[in-house]
Amino acid sequence: MLLVTKIFFKVNWIMSMKKRIIIFGATGSVGMTVLEEIACYKEHFEIVGISCHSNIECAEVIVRNFSVQALAVTNSQIVVPQNICEKIFRGINGLVTMVESLEFDAIVVAIAGVGGLRSVLRGIERKKVIILANKEILVMAGELVMNLAKAKGVMILPLDSEHNAIFQCIRGDNRFIRRLWLTASGGKFWNQDRQAIENATIAEVLQHPKWSMGKKITVDSSTMANKGLEIIEAMHLFGVEPAQIEVAIHPACMVHSLVEFCDGSFLAQLSPVSMKYAARYCLFYPERIDVQEQSLDIFQLNELQFFRPDFEKFPCLRLAMEVARSKQSKRIAYNAANEIAVELFLKEKIALQAIPKIIEDVLLKVENRDYSTVEEILAVDQMVRSKARQLAKRFNI
Repeated sequence: MLLVTKIFFKVNWIMSMKKRIIIFGATGSVGMTVLEEIACYKEHFEIVGISCHSNIECAEVIVRNFSVQALAVTNSQIVVPQNICEKIFRGINGLVTMVESLEFDAIVVAIAGVGGLRSVLRGIERKKVIILANKEILVMAGELVMNLAKAKGVMILPLDSEHNAIFQCIRGDNRFIRRLWLTASGGKFWNQDRQAIENATIAEVLQHPKWSMGKKITVDSSTMANKGLEIIEAMHLFGVEPAQIEVAIHPACMVHSLVEFCDGSFLAQLSPVSMKYAARYCLFYPERIDVQEQSLDIFQLNELQFFRPDFEKFPCLRLAMEVARSKQSKRIAYNAANEIAVELFLKEKIALQAIPKIIEDVLLKVENRDYSTVEEILAVDQMVRSKARQLAKRFNI
């Protein structure tokens, strides 16, 4: 009885303390979801710092509504009102300075690209919890990040719904994993023919059937490059080999991923189509908050269908599985080439079907090797981006 009382007291003491949070990418779709959850449970959290890229108007509203003391604006061209908050940091390096300057418990990393790599590493060095919604950091520097986290005893909590689902199923114990099953919505074209992909317009691609996301990730969903990045990310997060990772198209998007164990049993995590469940789990980890709201009606779960992906129709997925078995340079190249190709597609410079062709061309031009420093990783990233832009010219519309 005494032990139960002590545990109860400890849990309530933890829950009564406010977690101090930094949110990188607070004005984006994932950042806004996190903010919505924090707004519902303000007694548990204090937002001490946020970052935005250019949406200073939205950032100003967040600062005011949540009494945020520090703001980092990564676009150095944006004019920032001097009285917006107590501390202002500028540029990508401002993220590192923010992490070094503030007292906090966890960073929510909801910015795209590799710009947050140095700040994440600095956060790990300071032994802060990393709530990660950024795929690129682990795709490009997974060994570096995970090795440092292990050495410092730092928890990395995945915020992407698929990896969050797997994390919930294994709770940090990967000893008995046979396979990880990453589910995929399939995007706009999973059940359409190749002609639909060849003739796809930007407007069509951005009409995702289930999720409301940013433009880049929505394009990635339509080519399944997003799932390719998630394969590489899962390798690092959960310490598994590429051969242990499978992809299943699940259009209903209610099973967020599954774990197959060595004894033949499966565990799956289900929730409605919303990032708020993963965000809530990460924010309150290792506890769970009791919420009074409608979740899934299990008697309505009549859409639990799964389909094998077509690797010929979605070559980005095939390329990612090849890259996952290669060394770090190929993973950096896959990510950087895809980013450049998606950017060109959104600018109507190339067709959707040119994206995997550009990635494949770039991969053929990059040597297969590993790197040990941030400087090397970033240098290769920049080299690949330049090469991708050059090679993409032959696909110009």
